[in-house]
Amino acid sequence: MTPAGKGGVPVWDLPIRLFHWLLVADLAGLWWTAAHDNLALHFKLGYAALALLLFRLFWGVMGSDQARFARFLKGPAAVLSHLRHMASPGPLPPQRGHNALGGWAVVVLLLVLLAQVGTGLFAVDDDGMEEGPLAHRVGASAAKLARRLHHANFSLIQIVVAVHVAAVLFYLVVKRENLVRPMVTGWKRLTFLPGEGEAGVGHGWVPLWRAGLLAAVAAGLVAGLVVFA
Repeated sequence: MTPAGKGGVPVWDLPIRLFHWLLVADLAGLWWTAAHDNLALHFKLGYAALALLLFRLFWGVMGSDQARFARFLKGPAAVLSHLRHMASPGPLPPQRGHNALGGWAVVVLLLVLLAQVGTGLFAVDDDGMEEGPLAHRVGASAAKLARRLHHANFSLIQIVVAVHVAAVLFYLVVKRENLVRPMVTGWKRLTFLPGEGEAGVGHGWVPLWRAGLLAAVAAGLVAGLVVFA
C-alpha cells in the first residue's frame, strides 16, 4: 500500500478492484463458452455476471466515496471541460477517481452488460434445447427475439470494451496517466488534490463487512431467480 506521504492518495477500495477484475475474467469466460458452445458453463458465468453487476449497483449507492454514482456523475459542462483538457497538450488536471467522461463511460458499460444478462435470462437457442431461466415466462417469439438481441448486444459490448481499452492507452501514452495501477493497488500517485492538503486526504472507504453483506444480497437474489423462476 502506498502511503499518502510518499505521493499516493487512496482511490479504489478492495470491493471495487475485485469487482473490476472478476468482471473482466467473467466476460472472458462468457465469450469463450459462447464461442465453444459450452452453454451450461455459459449460463453459470452469466449468473455470476448478474450478481457482480447487482453488487456494483448496490455499491454505487451504499459503498465507498469514489464508488458512488453521486460522486462521479457530472453534468455536461464538466464533461465538455474534460474533453477540452484531453484535446489540449500536457497532463490532465488531478483527479482522484473517475473523471467526468469516465464516470458516464462506467454507466454505459453497466447498461450494456445489464442488457446482455437481461436478454440472456429470456433467451432460447435455435433448437430450443437450452434456454434462460425466464424464457418459459414469455412466448417462443419473445424468447427468440431475446436471443437475437443477446447476440446483437454482444457486438455493442465489444465496441464499448474496445473504446475503454483505447481510452486507457490514450491516457497512458498521451497524457502520461496510468489508470491500471490504481485499479490494482487502490492508490494513485498524486501529491495533492485541488483544494486538499496532503494530510487531509481521507480514503473514504467503508468497512468491508458492508461489501460482504451487499455481495451476499446480490448472490442471494440471483440464486432466488434461478431456483424460483
